[in-house]
Amino acid sequence: MGGDNEAFMTIEIRRGFYNDCRIYGSIRKWYHGALSENDLRWEEFIEAIENLERILELPEKSLYKWNISRIEVGLGAKTPYDSTYVTTQIVGFKRSSYKIGDYEGYRKFATKSQDRIAKIYDKKTEIRKKIGLIKSIEESDFIERTKSLNIFRPEFIVQKGKANVRKDIGVETIGDIVAHYPRLLAYFLRQIKYFQFKGNSDLEFNPTKGNIKEFTDYLLNVAINYLGAVGIRNVISQLAPNYKSDARRKIKKLRVDTEVNNPIKKDVIRALRNQSIDLFRRKTL
Repeated sequence: MGGDNEAFMTIEIRRGFYNDCRIYGSIRKWYHGALSENDLRWEEFIEAIENLERILELPEKSLYKWNISRIEVGLGAKTPYDSTYVTTQIVGFKRSSYKIGDYEGYRKFATKSQDRIAKIYDKKTEIRKKIGLIKSIEESDFIERTKSLNIFRPEFIVQKGKANVRKDIGVETIGDIVAHYPRLLAYFLRQIKYFQFKGNSDLEFNPTKGNIKEFTDYLLNVAINYLGAVGIRNVISQLAPNYKSDARRKIKKLRVDTEVNNPIKKDVIRALRNQSIDLFRRKTL
């Protein structure tokens, strides 16, 4: 099924012991177009589902009963900072089970089982990647229009079964999303608070005794505030077992400045909250 700008929804019908039909793809990209930076409003989601039913020649609201085994919730925000810089400033996710990974155009935090994933996209980098793949005047115009934008886009994925989706977001079917769309955005706004940003890596060295311990503590403090709490835990995990507990005790005595006081984090969260306001409402309200 082709949407605008070659954004596809994939339908898979399986025959066998369990007969089922599955739909994959981004409903946002299918509705707005693959190159659109627009987020999906509540009423637009409802219209997209109705369009999908008509194309599949299904009875009205029959898709409402379909279960959701994977859901991705994301918002784009134009921040007062360069989006590439913001992405590099995120060093952790405030849950010990999430591990960090760097990829071209985005940074990813995921649990070992990959059932929960947090991604941060730098849309400028993503747009640059498209420059060599231009196929139409429309795409060329889009890249020219948006390559100067600072769009920072976090996305959160819950997958591997409807039980996981129900537990984290409180929805189980497509009909639940139609009825409780704000739950997706409430989940998103809760999750962005877990991002950890770099602390102040330009800490001043102010010794009182002038000894080596003060110097090494200063260097360790700089490293902690650069790597963040998650990053420093990953480093400690590489130590020999006998030294891990001593390292953790030493870390607890030093300040890890990757919390809510970070000014960039405050501005990013404010921009994402502002972006979400209209999506909570219907245009007709």
